[in-house]
Amino acid sequence: MNERPEWLKRENRDWEKIYSEYHLTEIPWHSDKPDQELIDLIENKEIKPRFVLDVGCGSGTDAIYLALIGCEVTAIDISREAIRIARERAEKAKVRVNFIADDFTEFDFIDQRFDFINDRGCFHHINPRDREKFAVKINDLLKNNGFYFLRCWSDKEAETERGPYRLSKDEIRNTFSKFFKVGTIEDFRFGGRGARGYACLMRKE
Repeated sequence: MNERPEWLKRENRDWEKIYSEYHLTEIPWHSDKPDQELIDLIENKEIKPRFVLDVGCGSGTDAIYLALIGCEVTAIDISREAIRIARERAEKAKVRVNFIADDFTEFDFIDQRFDFINDRGCFHHINPRDREKFAVKINDLLKNNGFYFLRCWSDKEAETERGPYRLSKDEIRNTFSKFFKVGTIEDFRFGGRGARGYACLMRKE
């Protein structure tokens, strides 16, 4: 993740072009396996999700994993091509996921509510001025006592014009604490050895 090609510039990033022109192995945030942090939540029974929303699902890795363990999964991404790839991967895995190609912040989920919302790298792309709006939407979509699991780039990564916004622990708490009980914010690396990030499980009370 040290090299930051031109197409990874933060402003006006063309998600459609990225997923159309580059193989998944060239896309630095893609992983064929879910992060161990998500697996541990499930296997340690910290959460017992049934109705799940995966925001910014990309090529569908987490959504497919959650469907494989028996969850009813809805997954959304702004890139139509990413969703096409995710559907193909889900079909190969023989699981059913309700994939949606749309902007999470604008999409109307109507009466859908979830007991677990998974966020591996969506929030850290949200413009700082829109962060509270994002948190409000997460809160609206979660059932009472539901969980939101955030993984985002941390401020331990050098700030540049490429890649997502870097977030501090205080920024995470300030954005979400008015809506959720914010758990311990843990250091982790995306994919086990990628960019440095923070992982945090939050509960709606």
